[in-house]
Amino acid sequence: MKHASALILPETAPSHHIMAKLLIFFDSLSYYLPTESDPAGNRDTGFFANLCTPYAPAPLAEGELFRFNRLLREMVTSRPEELSRLFSAATAPLATGRIRDLDEFSAAGLYSSLQKNTETKNSIRNKERLWQARLILKLAEMLDSRETEVRQGLARISSSEQKLFAALEGHGEAESDDLAEIKGPDKLKHPATEDDLSPELSLGTSSLLTTLRLKAWAELYLADSSELQPSVPVTANPECGMTLLDGYENFMHRVPVKLFSLPVPELHSSKDEKAADSYHADRKSFCATSLENIEYLAQHLHETAYSEKTERDSFEKSPELTENLSAWEENLRHYISAPVKTSKLDFYCFPGISFAGLLQHLFHLDAPVQNKSREQPTGMLAVLAP
Repeated sequence: MKHASALILPETAPSHHIMAKLLIFFDSLSYYLPTESDPAGNRDTGFFANLCTPYAPAPLAEGELFRFNRLLREMVTSRPEELSRLFSAATAPLATGRIRDLDEFSAAGLYSSLQKNTETKNSIRNKERLWQARLILKLAEMLDSRETEVRQGLARISSSEQKLFAALEGHGEAESDDLAEIKGPDKLKHPATEDDLSPELSLGTSSLLTTLRLKAWAELYLADSSELQPSVPVTANPECGMTLLDGYENFMHRVPVKLFSLPVPELHSSKDEKAADSYHADRKSFCATSLENIEYLAQHLHETAYSEKTERDSFEKSPELTENLSAWEENLRHYISAPVKTSKLDFYCFPGISFAGLLQHLFHLDAPVQNKSREQPTGMLAVLAP
């Protein structure tokens, strides 16, 4: 019995709403943490118990972890200009083999006392790159959170303004909270939970950082020797998806193969107990009814990943695939408790190159860790589109 699991990229604290949608098809999800037991990345493990596994792909040694966490604590309380300086330092090229301007807790400072033979220098460079990648991912996560807070604050103010205008026109009454919402600029500084946001307001991925964040994520992916790593990377970031798809086309001089698309519902997944029970009940009912289709599609993805075929015609839809896709859509219409909006989950493959190989060529990175569980000749990618 084959089930599909996915590794989310490049976010280290993916949206609760996105994970809820992905779990309609995927049996389990994983995503990277910038550091072990990162509190931001572990926030949803209770709601998605036994369905989602956040982990650090290349764990830090005890002394390194202490220093890295200390630097992160400094970042959390940083003023915007300090955060900007840290981010500039984190994104500086490693031309000299050192991470520049990261104060006394920098990776360069940690390893400056080591011997300078060739093997040690390579080890230092690798550790510095992973340190830098972790820092970039954590900074991007923090910026995402701040962007979400701003969008949330603006949405609250807009809602309050609409109520006040309606009250002035005699169509309703404004409450004191609505007046305070508009008068109090400090509202933007106090985030509420993600449950208060619509899915659109909680996505929080800064488009300006997409390529840089993806490169940092790729560093961790190539260093990941964990057996936990699923075979299907998935992203809900359209720019991230386009970067990888276009990168394959530019490198291989042919377009990726789109295997199939699945509609997935946006089930209400608020963390209150009643909504949680409804979500899990709907998901369980649908997955049980569609088990045969899910297993077929998961097996199809598995066989594609381990296929060494390179010709585009080899990946054309079979009648059996079309039949299972139709059955999925029919079940979706009958077994979701209420009419809901759907998103598209598109599956692609990269004939002739593995996913790790594509990341190497796209970002000019070193060879990945040898891991037999990741030796898949054909790279895979799933993109969750609005």
